[in-house]
Amino acid sequence: MRAALALILILLPLSLSLACPPNAGYVGAIYKQGSDLNSLMEFLKASGIASSMEVGSFNFSPYSNFSYPSIYISIGSYEEGGSIKAYVFPGNSYTLLMVETDTNLSEAPLVYAESLLSGYLNPELIVNVSSSPNNWVPPVPLAEWSKLEKGEELKISVYKCGFIYSKLRRPQIEKVGVVANDIDYSLSFDMIRDAFERRGVGVDYLGSGARALIAAQKYRAVIILGGPKAPIVGRGVIPIMGEERKELGERGWVIVTRPWGTGIAVVIAGADRYLTKEAVKKFLSSELFDQVVKVVKEGREMKSISEKKGLVELVSSSGRCGYQEGPSLSVNVRGSYAYANYSLGHANPCAKFVLRGYKMEGNRITIELSTEETAEICVQCIGVIYANLVIGPLPPGSYELCIGGLCVPFRV
Repeated sequence: MRAALALILILLPLSLSLACPPNAGYVGAIYKQGSDLNSLMEFLKASGIASSMEVGSFNFSPYSNFSYPSIYISIGSYEEGGSIKAYVFPGNSYTLLMVETDTNLSEAPLVYAESLLSGYLNPELIVNVSSSPNNWVPPVPLAEWSKLEKGEELKISVYKCGFIYSKLRRPQIEKVGVVANDIDYSLSFDMIRDAFERRGVGVDYLGSGARALIAAQKYRAVIILGGPKAPIVGRGVIPIMGEERKELGERGWVIVTRPWGTGIAVVIAGADRYLTKEAVKKFLSSELFDQVVKVVKEGREMKSISEKKGLVELVSSSGRCGYQEGPSLSVNVRGSYAYANYSLGHANPCAKFVLRGYKMEGNRITIELSTEETAEICVQCIGVIYANLVIGPLPPGSYELCIGGLCVPFRV
């Protein structure tokens, strides 16, 4: 664990030219860790992070013709959320991750990039964080890295007065941080907090937006509620979800995990706010929830962790007063997923279905459900119990779905 150091101001000689105000800046983290192009490409390909890569020499200031060899990564290249412009300078002993930021030298883009790339670059190995505006040539993070990796002192030309800093990060907080907008917070936060606190794990609500993402980097586990279309939070989850955004459109909800800092990030997203809430319930009753608890309590390194997805998922089940003769089953198909609605008459409405298992024989899918009481004292009326299920992904073809002896054909 790294101790925090006091802020250190580094004063450099100033140029007499005051006609070159900065319009951006760079903030970078130096890792005491070697890296190379091939391993970085393999990581990005396997990680699922939405990104593009370019190798070449890049200019970091509008006031200079100097360019420097680097690996450029655009993370989250989408119209909805823009992109994070990151540069990786690989080395045998030290690696620099440098990110373009604003003139206030905000750390937010760097923290986000660090977290997304933490499956490749270990945040515990960060030895220095520094920044400078883009009228400092070369950027201070690059000069710091050159000194450590190559033993070379790069002369920095400053075109206008300013300051930079160098420091180490504080250790992570042994809690779960939750990032969510007001809507998802009101619907789901209490459930998350209560579930973790019953397991002896504290939970903090961090808010939404850039400040929340900065705060989240310090936590061993962070849960981000909402998909790409969620107000405020949506832009932040686009790079994390990557290609799994397509599954959200077909399935209605998705749970995505990524390495985050030295812990884990879990994005829980639904096609709307209520499906996000249902996905939260599913997460809290899953093995993935147990694994996240271990990450927070034990502080063990999480390079990969995933939700175990079956062919059949029971999304929700509930009961209400009513009368129905015999079972009812309907199937709708969207993309490679089938969405089933099943209902059955019951002695009262205080029950729900539980998924006991399923089997697939040829193109026949048979699902086994049982009922479970939901209240000791129940309203005195005859009830109907409903279940919403999702089956998939399925390859194109004709299928038959059977529940409780009732079978319905469908085609994907």
